[in-house]
Amino acid sequence: MMRKKILTVTAAVMIAALALTGCGDNKSEGNAAPTEEASQETDAAEEESSEEENQEVKESEEDRVYGKLTIGGVGANPDSYIANVADMVTREHPEVEVEYPPSETNTREQVLKTAISAGDPPTLGYYWGTRVNSFYDNGMCLDLADLINPDLLAGINQQMLEPCKGDNGEIYALPLKCVYHTCYYNKDIFDKYGFEEPRTWDDMTEIFKRLKEDDIFGFSTNSASMQDCLYGITYGELDAKVGSGTAYGVANGEVSVAPGTDAGSVIADCIKQVQEWYEAGYWYPGDGGINCTPDDANAAFAQGRCAVIFNFSGSLSTLVPACDFEIGTFLKPTSDESIEPMENTEPDVFFIPANATQEQINTGVAFLEAMLSKESQQAVVEGNQIPSMTIYEYSAVSPILEEVIDIFNTSKIVAGLNPTRTSSEMQTFVKQQIFAAPCGGQMTIDQTLEEMERIRLASVSQ
Repeated sequence: MMRKKILTVTAAVMIAALALTGCGDNKSEGNAAPTEEASQETDAAEEESSEEENQEVKESEEDRVYGKLTIGGVGANPDSYIANVADMVTREHPEVEVEYPPSETNTREQVLKTAISAGDPPTLGYYWGTRVNSFYDNGMCLDLADLINPDLLAGINQQMLEPCKGDNGEIYALPLKCVYHTCYYNKDIFDKYGFEEPRTWDDMTEIFKRLKEDDIFGFSTNSASMQDCLYGITYGELDAKVGSGTAYGVANGEVSVAPGTDAGSVIADCIKQVQEWYEAGYWYPGDGGINCTPDDANAAFAQGRCAVIFNFSGSLSTLVPACDFEIGTFLKPTSDESIEPMENTEPDVFFIPANATQEQINTGVAFLEAMLSKESQQAVVEGNQIPSMTIYEYSAVSPILEEVIDIFNTSKIVAGLNPTRTSSEMQTFVKQQIFAAPCGGQMTIDQTLEEMERIRLASVSQ
């Protein structure tokens, strides 16, 4: 609001100055050029006006009241990047208290919505960028376009910002950093066996088969709560075999995935391939692979018990300190070399609830602008994460992060492909059941697709 006022006053001064200049130059009407004394008086008046305006801005900023910084959706133990930004806010505003309400990953959406609907919103909500529309579509997010320093807004990676935008240019959330699903591999193991990065499913199968001969698992993954990482195997297949934009359409709930449909048949083939890897014993730790926790999956990779981990790019902050070998990365292979792999990008975003108080808004804006600062973004880079700001020169960028960012900057990484954004029910299904159910024998592949289709139709009817 204050920036608007400054711009308005500045424009008024410029218009006044241009008007004076125009009058002085219009000699056809007999106007004489302004005297030196008149020019000095004009300059003095402009300087006085500017000083008064600056003083007014300063006094207004000093009068601004900041409320408690409550960040919903983070949980009791925020990551270091969020805590770092909160510390930046309290350094600038020591009176601000910080609170992180308890929150679980699978319930945080409902917890946030309940608090906002009850008129007791947090200062900020924290959520996945490709699912934040579930809040702003319901009028729960404040438009930040006129609240945040425009220079900072201009410096945000537009691919990360895109899921946060409304139909009319509104900016409902802002990203701190970004992740995408990928494959990390143990370069020592690959070098020892002479493996090259696999390009197709058959290439991957041959690697897994050879490793099993020496009692090394092919891969691990967080199958307990992140099977959407494995689901990324479908994106390139859907677009190549059904048509461009199909993967996005499935995530939007616009494309049928029922058994026998074009999209359903492609997804079935992908599930079948993963099921074959599981039944062959390539998936760590064997029979329990479909219920592997993130800690177990990361530990297996770090200890060399498996050669590959299907994970999100941000897991480098955990893997790099734990691994005594060099880590490489590649996108999930496809069924044929002619098919380009694709992956979904997921920004970590913050929004200010639409019914926040003015004190909460002041504090929320302070947090968001600190989050987009060089200090905050450099900390993101040092943690081997993808920063949201493109305008800074970063130092201490690790080789593996450079690889991750290089891939991120290609057309293979697209926001909005993950069907977890279809609905809360679909989110749970894709994260916990889509591969575990058929691999564990709870559902056939057709039954899995029927359940996915049922959830899709339910989301469309809402």
